[in-house]
Amino acid sequence: MGVCVFVASGLNFDVDAYLKGSPFKPTAVFRKGQVPSRGNPERIPRPDSGFAAVIGMDDQPGIGALVPEVFRFLLANDGEFEAMKKAGVDNHLLDFPVFQQTPTPLTDYLPPEFLIAMASFGLGMMISVIALPNP
Repeated sequence: MGVCVFVASGLNFDVDAYLKGSPFKPTAVFRKGQVPSRGNPERIPRPDSGFAAVIGMDDQPGIGALVPEVFRFLLANDGEFEAMKKAGVDNHLLDFPVFQQTPTPLTDYLPPEFLIAMASFGLGMMISVIALPNP
């Protein structure tokens, strides 16, 4: 299954105020000073505030099938990326978690116009490979 998650965060980002007038429907919101429970054995508080929102999901493995939907998201929200920067967002990115049950290599293609659009809006990209237990 392919998924794309948009994540925005900032050291001085008032996520609650921003989300009141935002077009985004977050699936997760985090706030500066909160202690994330997952992957944080030292219990270090978050240095930033932000949110995550799923912007694409597909039954196909990998991320290639999501490119058209995510590309439309980029073009539809170009002004919003700038508004987020003014609201205190230091970092915004597209996270493509890849779920795999086997160590089989997975290859996907991201077209240049997609990468150019991401770069023009200042978005980073993260690909997370998540190993699922074998059935």
